[in-house]
Amino acid sequence: MKSKLYPFLLLALFSGALFCQDDSESTTLKKVGAEMPAFTTVSLNGEAFSSAALKGKVTLINFWATWCPPCKAELPLLQKNIFDKIKDKNFSVLCISRGEKEEVVKKFIEQFKYTFPVYLDSETKTYNLFASKYIPRNFVIGKDGKIVYASVGFKEDEFKKLIRLIEEELKK
Repeated sequence: MKSKLYPFLLLALFSGALFCQDDSESTTLKKVGAEMPAFTTVSLNGEAFSSAALKGKVTLINFWATWCPPCKAELPLLQKNIFDKIKDKNFSVLCISRGEKEEVVKKFIEQFKYTFPVYLDSETKTYNLFASKYIPRNFVIGKDGKIVYASVGFKEDEFKKLIRLIEEELKK
């Protein structure tokens, strides 16, 4: 026999899903069509990096953290299906660790043997130019410096869309 609470539980779940979608939209500060904000960051190797160096390139900016389960699911695919496969002088990948200390990030990168470029955003200054909460987040920047794709969270079908979009942008 179905519980009388069943319809209310369904409504609560559905409402929660809608709220999360609305909330992720409202927490995305730089939307598709907007100019990429100017920023500087530091690589895991200690080198300063300016977003001005990305001019004329298609760029994937990925915000992540070592404690984030969806990030941990996404990063191996980012390594294998994007960084290792898309070799183009007009393409850059920036994986920016959000809110973590250098030692923690280094240990994580070494443990999983990632070779993509990693940048630190310990104080979330760069992240806060793009969004106010939730990771992982991906932003694809076109050669013109405008955001052409923005995603929140990790879903394999969205990740495949991300790859297709990068490949399409490189053909332009």
